[in-house]
Amino acid sequence: MGKRKLEKKKRKKRLEKQITGLQSQKEKHTIKLETEKPQKDTTPEYWEGEIEDFENQKQIKEEKLKKLEKQ
Repeated sequence: MGKRKLEKKKRKKRLEKQITGLQSQKEKHTIKLETEKPQKDTTPEYWEGEIEDFENQKQIKEEKLKKLEKQ
């Protein structure tokens, strides 16, 4: 395998791992939103914002992965 092919393979694997990590973080924050009692800095709006951020990051990573697979 050439150097570029190995780099592409490693990048693909890293992106897949990041996507699964973002998905698990989103799930954890959804549970916290439903179960945790609000405090000064962890209001339900905060958890909703975090969930949206994770979803946006996940979509960006998925787009990068699709572009990488097309090459």
